[in-house]
Amino acid sequence: MVEEFDRFFRAQPAICEFVMELTHESGQKVHELSLFLAYMVFRAIETETPDSVTKVTPETIEAGYRETESWMERISESEGTELQSAIAASLQRDAEPYLLQYVISELNEPMEDGTALDDEEKGEVFFVVKTVIASLQNQSKGRIIEIE
Repeated sequence: MVEEFDRFFRAQPAICEFVMELTHESGQKVHELSLFLAYMVFRAIETETPDSVTKVTPETIEAGYRETESWMERISESEGTELQSAIAASLQRDAEPYLLQYVISELNEPMEDGTALDDEEKGEVFFVVKTVIASLQNQSKGRIIEIE
């Protein structure tokens, strides 16, 4: 696994730097889960893409970050029971609904030590990984994951 993470860091240094920088003060659980999920997204793209995955630039990450911020603002306008339906509807319209569903399912699983992330930690990891997905998706043509 260490070799795989080294390869990920060499293949996508800007993504790794982004995740490290955004989560370095967030605690070990958030930091490690964000890196792990970013790696899993990268692996999913590698598996689905016949060509090598293009290195993401800091500018592409910045665009993905702004896209994620905008998405979060739209979602946060909903309240109460509307919130869950707004999130569900938005995920279905999203360019990468299957990757996002995977991320959400992972966020709701207990950590290896049996503890769970609180809602704020889940939101932070989600924001980071959604930005990674948006950045990598901006590099590809069409959806990263297609279900036949």
